[in-house]
Amino acid sequence: MTNKLGRPQGLTERQKTFAQFYVEGIYSNAECARKAGYTNKAPHQMAYKLLDGRFPLLIQYIEELREERERKYGVTLIGQLKRLKDLSDGAEEAGQFSSAINAEKIRSALGGLTVDRREQIHQLDEMSKEEISLRLAKLRREYPQAFIEGEYQEKNNVGEKLLANSKEEFTEEMSSD
Repeated sequence: MTNKLGRPQGLTERQKTFAQFYVEGIYSNAECARKAGYTNKAPHQMAYKLLDGRFPLLIQYIEELREERERKYGVTLIGQLKRLKDLSDGAEEAGQFSSAINAEKIRSALGGLTVDRREQIHQLDEMSKEEISLRLAKLRREYPQAFIEGEYQEKNNVGEKLLANSKEEFTEEMSSD
């Protein structure tokens, strides 16, 4: 439901942002939740809750956004599904099987049959240096066989100083655990 200004009523900013990313159709549901500001711990669950009918105003807002896009771009879900089917059939008839497969992949994703699950579970870019060091120390304890200990020698002084500092930090972390 929208007010006189065309803005949704009764929705949080996160819900509005989630709906906008969701309607774009280029992100997985979990990625939409993450981009909308929901916690990284369980974005799949949050996306599920947002879309399962618990938030009828959100579902209604998503439908309004879709209708607006359809009016603006003249693109409908059924129209796109038909277009991709035609492209797939044409590519297959021409012996361009790779193109046919790609059209079918997009069509099945658009139809909701498949979801692209390429998501980073551990986003190192968002972790602090301390969090990365703690995670690495934990991995060393849990999987010592995956780490090869040895002496390293760098050819420049900067590398030697960095290596010496990291060894000291690691030793301090291990002794504090």
